[in-house]
Amino acid sequence: MPHYDEVQTPLDLFRMFITEDILSNIVDQTNLNAMRKKNLALKLSLQELRRFLGVQMLMSLLKLPAIRMYWENGIRYSPVADTMSRDRFISLRSFFHICDDTLMIPKGEVGHDKLFKIRRLYDAFRENLKKIDPEEIQSIDEQMIPFKGTIGFRQYLKDKPHSRGVKVFTRAGISGIVYDIEIYTGKGAVEISELGQGTDVVLRLVENLPRFMNFKLFFDNFYTGIDLIQSSGLNMASSHVVRYAATE
Repeated sequence: MPHYDEVQTPLDLFRMFITEDILSNIVDQTNLNAMRKKNLALKLSLQELRRFLGVQMLMSLLKLPAIRMYWENGIRYSPVADTMSRDRFISLRSFFHICDDTLMIPKGEVGHDKLFKIRRLYDAFRENLKKIDPEEIQSIDEQMIPFKGTIGFRQYLKDKPHSRGVKVFTRAGISGIVYDIEIYTGKGAVEISELGQGTDVVLRLVENLPRFMNFKLFFDNFYTGIDLIQSSGLNMASSHVVRYAATE
């Protein structure tokens, strides 16, 4: 994977994180989902999936009140309408899938994964983030991914620019580049050690920092405590040289 400074176009950046293996899995699972639900041979290909994702991105930039409006006479948006027919787009959207639902452990049973439906994409994306050469100065904080739909772990944080959505713990560089993320799926989803949740988050998100390098890591009061400083000194002395600083 190239360093992010070598990326020339938005498409290059997309390909850094959403690889051909990820796209091939989506093609397979979407075709399988259509066959299971409607006995329909969807015949989605990699090339068509790329077009579909491009249309989705364009729609997120130029938002219309209803999907059908991108194809309607008078307000027709050519970059979308000329790329894919309305009915084909709606069909692909309805069958879009990432994981095989038959493998999901039911809610309430041991091993149930709240992120199962995106697990394969989520894990692969995180692994690709970790391949970027890290900056010297980084920070850990939570951020919100705006989301208004129904989901079991949607959060409300009144002080965030987007107060409702999915909370994500993030390790990012001073440039704004993200190096690792962890989706918060609710209380009890992850076992909390005696050090506390904030300390656990910091220690998990720095596990993949390269060894024996002088990284400076900043975080706010939620993560700061004597236990974290002591734990970082004991657990990381042999693997990382990391300076911690609390910010207001």
